[in-house]
Amino acid sequence: MTVSKVVHLDADSRVILPEEARDALGVKPGGRLLLVIEENSVYLLPEPENWADYMYGLGKEIWEKWGGGEQYLAEERASWE
Repeated sequence: MTVSKVVHLDADSRVILPEEARDALGVKPGGRLLLVIEENSVYLLPEPENWADYMYGLGKEIWEKWGGGEQYLAEERASWE
């Protein structure tokens, strides 16, 4: 489902989320959202219930070029000697 809405900022720069957006995110008034800003895009996500689970695996593609990190650690440790 895709919904496009224009929302306005009030005098304190607050945005009121339309009901369709709250329903899509599964949040109620007073709920908490995670705001993600990436280059020229902004994303709203429900606040994770468990931050450790949410963060697990983020950035793993960075370590793949070093074989999951073990190769990188081995090279770093070898450079100390």
